[in-house]
Amino acid sequence: MTTSPALLTIGEMARASALPISALRFYDKEGVLVPHSVDPHTGYRWYTDNQLRDARLIAGMRRVGVPVREMTAVLTGPDPHSRLDAHLRNLEDGLADARAELDRIHRLIDSRPTTTGVDLDSWDVRRALDAVLFAVNEDSEFPILRGVHIDIHDGVAAFVTTDRYRLAVAEVRVRAALTVSAVVPLAFARLIRDIAGVVTLTFSTRTVTASYPGGQVSSPLIEDGEFPDHRILREHCHAAELSGDKLAALLNGTASTAVVSVDAGGDTRVDPAGIVPDEQFRVLVDRQRLREAAAAQPGRALVIRASGAALPLAVRTADHAGYFSYLMPIRAAPT
Repeated sequence: MTTSPALLTIGEMARASALPISALRFYDKEGVLVPHSVDPHTGYRWYTDNQLRDARLIAGMRRVGVPVREMTAVLTGPDPHSRLDAHLRNLEDGLADARAELDRIHRLIDSRPTTTGVDLDSWDVRRALDAVLFAVNEDSEFPILRGVHIDIHDGVAAFVTTDRYRLAVAEVRVRAALTVSAVVPLAFARLIRDIAGVVTLTFSTRTVTASYPGGQVSSPLIEDGEFPDHRILREHCHAAELSGDKLAALLNGTASTAVVSVDAGGDTRVDPAGIVPDEQFRVLVDRQRLREAAAAQPGRALVIRASGAALPLAVRTADHAGYFSYLMPIRAAPT
């Protein structure tokens, strides 16, 4: 004598499997879990108690995001464990990507302009801007190259400019525990350069305001583009320095360009007549751009450092460590 299987209504199946009724209807439509029978008059779905195991499996796979097609393969195909292991690997890869993206989002949040102000002495502002404004490209088609990047972090306010061929940085110590990364228009930078007394810069999401004795002025920020990270441009530990007669020869020559050669021992030559036998690298630089970078440096004891044929030259003075410029070579000098 054959015993008929016990039947469950869709509501009973939902309660026993933890699958909502809407989900059971969806999996019926997709062919993943088809009811044992459907009443032709009422449309009621009936399931057998033997289908409850598959429904609970589906509920578990649904919670971990297994695609519908893979659910069917796990329920009816060979080697279901391998398919579930493959899905786990996809989840782990996705988690790694999510962590990387969230790290990037955290960095963007940290660099977002805040509504907190920072006080700057007008003398510090003037000296810093005088050291970097030469590298602004007022005629650039890119708005961000026509502005001054103000980067505040760890108690340091850095004023940074670039025209893509050179980059100038002037750092000023501040008493403010805030992080700001914003690009202000050149006109605004020139205005705050001429302010006397303490200047308070207040940043919001889209604007910057300078408050000073007797008034204040606001300006929209430049948001079109991403300013290069000046902190990754650090002098190479094996850089060769030019000073004295060699520095004079590099800056004061009559030709528009100059060739700097560095031999394996770190000794330098400027505009050499021939190729040094044990030459390490040669670099071709634009003399006028180098002169402008050198002229903008405050202090004395100018030092120019060369690290490689394709690496930027670093320009700074010994008594202003927070002020420096980087000049990109024109191209690797011919050998």
